[in-house]
Amino acid sequence: MKYQLEPLRLAGLPNLDAGQLIRRHLSDIATLDPALITNEPLKDYLTRLNASEATYEKALLQVQVNEESAKIAAADGSRDKSVSVIISAISLHSKSDDAAEVEAAHSLSILMNTYKGITEEKYEAESLGLDKMVEALESDAYKAKVELLGMGRYVTRVKETNEAFKSLFGNRLVVEAATVSYNAKLLRKELYSLYNETTQYIVSMDNALDTPEFVKVLELINEARSYYANQLARSQGVKDKATEEAKGSVN
Repeated sequence: MKYQLEPLRLAGLPNLDAGQLIRRHLSDIATLDPALITNEPLKDYLTRLNASEATYEKALLQVQVNEESAKIAAADGSRDKSVSVIISAISLHSKSDDAAEVEAAHSLSILMNTYKGITEEKYEAESLGLDKMVEALESDAYKAKVELLGMGRYVTRVKETNEAFKSLFGNRLVVEAATVSYNAKLLRKELYSLYNETTQYIVSMDNALDTPEFVKVLELINEARSYYANQLARSQGVKDKATEEAKGSVN
């Protein structure tokens, strides 16, 4: 056999690289003169690979969306907790034997009632409400009372957690994957089943016909496979070295 595929352990590729390999193949082949690709089965394989890879990318994006959603929920929980700490602190000082502290707690309690239920609002509404609440607590009207009760760090905490949430929420992924369910593991399996079928066809036709069409396509495929194979080998080498060093430290 004159033509063959560059060796590449596909199962060793991380999920992201698995999609990038196919995307690189398609991008590289797209740089060829369109008039060169005349074989209809090859065109069909490339079209199907493109569609399969696009769906797989959506599945990976869905995983990112789910991870992002979990982070956003955790960040929202942190700022909710920071608000509850302020409310608890005010309640505690309302029972003080110091009249000034009781008066300050009463005044702050009235202010906080304005924002009652703020943590139950939708994300954007809560963000805006907490901005206004912090602004009020840091205003001249309430700043002295906050300082008297030693609550400055609690106010700062609300501000920090709210800013952290807004930063995370502002970068959220809004994609189709958020509303459509995908099975990334199954889609990867299907993608690589089609990929193997496609490459086998290309190699077979290359050896049978030895035409520029299949020769050029296989050259591009092998170039990409060689690159990813080297990346895998380099990564494995780093892991092996780390393992050996860990064993040496134990001994």
